[in-house]
Amino acid sequence: MDTSSLVSYVLTRGELMRRVVAHWRAGAFTLLSSPATRAELADVLARPSIRQLAVAPLDELVQGLERFTEHVPGVLHLAGACRDAKDDKFLACAVEGRAHYLISSDADLLDMGRYQDVAIVNPGQFLLALELYPMEARAMAARFGRDVLVDIQATVPLEPDTAARVTEALKMLSSSAPSVLVIR
Repeated sequence: MDTSSLVSYVLTRGELMRRVVAHWRAGAFTLLSSPATRAELADVLARPSIRQLAVAPLDELVQGLERFTEHVPGVLHLAGACRDAKDDKFLACAVEGRAHYLISSDADLLDMGRYQDVAIVNPGQFLLALELYPMEARAMAARFGRDVLVDIQATVPLEPDTAARVTEALKMLSSSAPSVLVIR
């Protein structure tokens, strides 16, 4: 998760990020951090303007990130991976930690859609991906209509196994479409 998403959470406690943080705290996914990503977050959250506007406890979030994230060493450097060099640290953390997803609210990252094996998603897309991740193709086909799955496939960068199950669910829906009998 990048700094923009976490700062959004502490400033607004918006519904999507509140749900993402709740899933993290419940252990539904592992959050990765590196020395560089933790340092940037600490620097941003220390700004007086952020401290004044925060609606979520800042120290609790920083301590949670220190204690309850999987720390990657931060030895991988990806110079020029993103058009905004300040975002390279998040890509490096995700790649080094072998993450499936990088959650971001930053257009420079989101426009990439994917970097190596990492799907770059906004918080809403991540919540959908988190829901789809454990589902078998048959369950996806039963829960979502064909149009919804086509839309998901077109707009949500999914990790490869989930994307394959969405494709399989679409095939199931296509093969189970009722036949039309034409009488002349």
